[in-house]
This record gives sequence, structure tokens and C-alpha cells, in this order.
Amino acid sequence: MRHQEIVGPTVERDVSALANETRDVLETLMKNVYNVSKVIALLGLVQLGCGAWISYAMHSYPFSEVSIQSFGAFAFPFSLAFLLRRMLKPMGFFRRMEEQGRLQILTLTLQVVKNMNLFFIRLRGISISCALAMLVGLVFSVLSR
Repeated sequence: MRHQEIVGPTVERDVSALANETRDVLETLMKNVYNVSKVIALLGLVQLGCGAWISYAMHSYPFSEVSIQSFGAFAFPFSLAFLLRRMLKPMGFFRRMEEQGRLQILTLTLQVVKNMNLFFIRLRGISISCALAMLVGLVFSVLSR
């Protein structure tokens, strides 16, 4: 099976101005995604802290409207930050493959765009899930009174 393995580069690396600019834009995009995920996780922590403080100040029971809103405000940013971090892993992998000369810049760009598209599909799903969970919690809270 040794003769079937890819040992060296399969394509020559594109060193054109457009390819270099694409690499720079990709690097900037990855840094921005990483920074945004940190800020969104911080937002989730702040919202969790505010929700805990409001629940403590109101001395309410665990299934109050405040608790439901706090859980939703906590779950959404952390889910979003997790999705952003998951999006970075394949982008980094394909960037390394392009650096080694195993992918062309067009293939790299295609893979990044596919990952961005998958991210937005997952973001829509998480947004709908959080909204439905908060709606179910609100209905439960109203019906339990």
C-alpha cells in the first residue's frame, strides 16, 4: 500500500497576488472569528451573572420567568461561541494543506465557504432551538401558576 500514499506535494502552490491576498483575508477572518467567539462567551457569562443576581434579588423559585430568560440568554451565546470555535478547526486544517502544496487556493476558498455556510445553518438551528426552549419554558411557567 506504500505506493498509493501521497508522499510529496500534489500541486504547486499558487504565489500570485490574488492567492496571497486570499491567504491574508483568510488569516484575518480566522483571527476575527476567534476574537468574536471570546467576546460572545464573555457576553454569556455576563448575562448568566446578571440573571443569577436578579434571581437572588427577587428571591424567586427556580422556574420563574427570570430564570427561563437567564438560561436562554446563557445558552445562546455559549452555543454560538462553541460553533465559531468548531468552524475554525477545518479552516486551519485546509490552510495547512494549502501551505504544504496539497490544495490549490481555489479549493481552500471553497472549503472555507462551505464551512461558513454550515456555520450559518447551525446558527439558524441553535437560534430556533433557543427561541423554542424559551417559549416552552414560558408556557410551562404560565401554566404552573
